[in-house]
Amino acid sequence: MIPTSENVRDARLRVRSPGDLIHAVPYLLGFHPAESLVAVGLHRALLAVTMRIDLCELQGPEVLPHILAAMADGGASSLIGVVYTDQRAGPGAAEQLPRTDVVDELTAAADAVGIAVDEMLLVSGARWWSYLCRLPECCPPEGRPLRPDGSEIPAAATFAGLVALPDRAALERSFDPEPDRDRLLARLRAAERGAARAVLTGRGNGQDGAAKRALFAKAREHDAQLLPALGDDEAVRFGAALRAARLRDAVWRAGDAGRIDGRALWLALARRLPPPYDAAPLLLFGWISWRRGNGALARTAAERALTSDPTCGPADLLLSLLSRGMDPRRTPKLGSPPRSA
Repeated sequence: MIPTSENVRDARLRVRSPGDLIHAVPYLLGFHPAESLVAVGLHRALLAVTMRIDLCELQGPEVLPHILAAMADGGASSLIGVVYTDQRAGPGAAEQLPRTDVVDELTAAADAVGIAVDEMLLVSGARWWSYLCRLPECCPPEGRPLRPDGSEIPAAATFAGLVALPDRAALERSFDPEPDRDRLLARLRAAERGAARAVLTGRGNGQDGAAKRALFAKAREHDAQLLPALGDDEAVRFGAALRAARLRDAVWRAGDAGRIDGRALWLALARRLPPPYDAAPLLLFGWISWRRGNGALARTAAERALTSDPTCGPADLLLSLLSRGMDPRRTPKLGSPPRSA
C-alpha cells in the first residue's frame, strides 16, 4: 500500500473549528507529527501551503524567517500555527502553556513577511489549547480533549483517499529497499551498455519508443494504491531505460501533464533497483506526489534520489520548489511558457 495523500488540496475538507484543523493536519502532512511546529498557510480561507519543522531545529535565528518567506512565496496571506509537544501544559491560563517562545518567534517572522497569524494552537497528549484565546467558555484552561469522534475530518479524509501514517519513521519505511536488490546491478549495467550500442547503431529511437510504451502500459495497469509485482526482466528493462535522461524526461513530462500517474510503479522500481538506477523512479514518484499535494512524500523521495545520484538535476529542482513552498497548483507545468506579470 502506498501511503499517499491523494489530491490533498482537491479533497475539499471543510474545517470549521480548531479541533477540525488539528484532525486535518496529519492528512495534510501524510503522517502524525510529534515534537513539531506545523504552519498551515491560507489564502482567502483556502489552503495554500503547509510547512512542518522539528522543534529541535528551531535554534538558528534565520530558520523561521526562511520558512515564513517560503510560505509567502507559496501564496499564503495568513497562517494557523500548531505546536506538537509532549511537554505538559500547566493547570492555569494560557501563559502557562509550554513553548510560548515558538509562538513569539513565529509571530515575529510572520509579521516580517506580511503574513497574518490567525491562531496558534498547542497539542499535547490527547488535548489541545489555544495560545491566543483567553475566553474560558471557548478555550478552557484545562484544554479540550482531542477525541477520535470529535470531528468529521478523519472520516471525510479517509473517504477522499487521504492517509495519515503513525509517524515520520513510518513514511520513511515505505521507501525501504528490497534486501537483495544489488543482485540486479550487473544485469542493469549490461542493459545500459546495450542501450548505448543501440544509439550508436541508429536503433536507439526504436528501443526508446518500445520501452516508453511498456512503461506507460505498466504504469496504467495498477491502481495508485497497489504496488505491482515486478519480475527481474521487467525491473532491469525499466531501470536501464529510465537511466537515459531523454526517456526519463519524457516520462516526467507525461506525469506532470497528468497523462499518467505511475506512483505505484515508480515506488516499486525505487525499492527494487540498486543505486543509481533507483534515482529516476524516486524522482518520478516524488514529483507526482508533490503535484498531488503530498510534500512529505515528495521531499523524502527527492532526498533519496539525490543521495543515490547527486547529478539528478530534476530531483534538485523538486527540493528547491519544496524548500521555497511553491504551490503545485500555481507552478507552471514542465515546458509551459512563463506566466505574464
